[in-house]
Amino acid sequence: MANNTGRKFGGRKKGSTNVVTKQSKELLAEFMQSNYSTFLERLSNLNDRDYCSNYISLLKYIMPTLKATEVKEVKEKLPTKVEFEIIHSNHNNN
Repeated sequence: MANNTGRKFGGRKKGSTNVVTKQSKELLAEFMQSNYSTFLERLSNLNDRDYCSNYISLLKYIMPTLKATEVKEVKEKLPTKVEFEIIHSNHNNN
């Protein structure tokens, strides 16, 4: 029978860490640290195009991703003609 109550039964408790994810992150961090000098050496041997491509690819891991914004077209009728009248005032205060 399906759970249609909106309540959670079983599984991990809300806010608890996923053990597999935690272990994977730790292993990846260890691997990256132990291969850092090799990574830098190989990165420096890339041509300009590949270097820039890899550099940009790595930025997503340190910079937040911006949300796309929607631009809505304003369909107000704007004036097509504007007229100005310049009035010169010559006051002689004698």
